[in-house]
Amino acid sequence: MILKNKSMKLRIILFLLYSSLSFGQKPLEIVIDSITSIDTLTNIRKFTVNYHIQNTSDKEVKFINCSYPMTNFYPDVNVLKVYSVIVENENYIRLNILEKNLDQMMYLDSLNYAKTDEERGKIIKNRYKIKPIDTLKLKNDIEKRRKINDFDYVKSSIHTFQPKEVRSLTETFYWNKRRYYKVDDLEYYIDEKEPYYLELSMVLYKKDFQYFFPEEEYKKMKDNPNFLEGTILSNKMEINFKE
Repeated sequence: MILKNKSMKLRIILFLLYSSLSFGQKPLEIVIDSITSIDTLTNIRKFTVNYHIQNTSDKEVKFINCSYPMTNFYPDVNVLKVYSVIVENENYIRLNILEKNLDQMMYLDSLNYAKTDEERGKIIKNRYKIKPIDTLKLKNDIEKRRKINDFDYVKSSIHTFQPKEVRSLTETFYWNKRRYYKVDDLEYYIDEKEPYYLELSMVLYKKDFQYFFPEEEYKKMKDNPNFLEGTILSNKMEINFKE
């Protein structure tokens, strides 16, 4: 339920990614097969989403599913990245309702519920006392990846699906059972009486990476209709936001 929407200048990264697919027949499809949920903690609901990605065409297709040019680090190129989209009454909720990282979500919630700056400071300090190894490991991973040649790294991020190939995958999302959201001038309330649906999206890049490839190699990618670019949306499936 949208309560107020005075401005559409939202700073929500997910919806900056949305664009029409550059190919009409959608040779690559995402299909949600099932969604199960369990309340793991008092205020945490875990959703397990089983889905598959299929090359519906009779030709090999390639694509890049890596956000490296838009980030300051080198993500794992071997993992296909999908995003969650919540839909109510055919309208997309332009907020991040679900999270993939449970630990990060709980940490941000604790900061959100802190009443004073002193309390927030203690939470932050305690966070880095508990996870010093994780922070160091992340730094080392970034430094290691930065030593990799950019061209080799980006080229390794190209995924290939053979004709009619199907890959079955599982994604886990978490919801903190929060119902009221406010970002800038947008307010939203998740009504437990209303049905909500999940879609998955996947962004395929090509033009964004043109400066990482030699000119001739990029031209081959650009002229290849089976090197895909755009955003793929899955089917919708109801998701449980009830009490």
